Amino acid sequence: MRRFLLALSLVHLAGCGIVPSSSQRLTEAALEMNTAARFGRMDVALERVGSKARQDFMSRHADWGTRLRVVDVEFGGFEMTQRDEAEVYLDVLWLRNDEATVRTTRVAQRWRDERGHWELVGEERRHGDTGLLGEPPPKEKAAGEAASDPGRQPGLSLHTRVIRDE
Repeated sequence: MRRFLLALSLVHLAGCGIVPSSSQRLTEAALEMNTAARFGRMDVALERVGSKARQDFMSRHADWGTRLRVVDVEFGGFEMTQRDEAEVYLDVLWLRNDEATVRTTRVAQRWRDERGHWELVGEERRHGDTGLLGEPPPKEKAAGEAASDPGRQPGLSLHTRVIRDE
């Protein structure tokens, strides 16, 4: 019995000494930083942002929690571009505080491994709605401009098509 307990404890200790891989550390850093930013914990999020990118990050996320609300952040995976650099993809569900329209934006973040510590070095919108990362909202169409949908009537916010089975 003593030998069994000794062997079990050695196996347990051996499992504790496993060093996480670079991709595991990246995933953990990206999830921690983006979860903190989603819930307004910019102090925690900034710990994972590189020193050269901090000012840009703060200005791009200034509206988070004030003018817009982040509903959900979904981790969309990552791609190692070099041994110590990667792109992390996020799908962000958000809305402006003065609207009821839920928007979706795909964000690509650039991360760099600085001596065993992954840091965010930049981010950009790849697809979806603008405005999440501090971009100006798209200009509204003037009342006299033709809509892209030829069946849409000016002044109506929604267009309805009725399909009848006869």
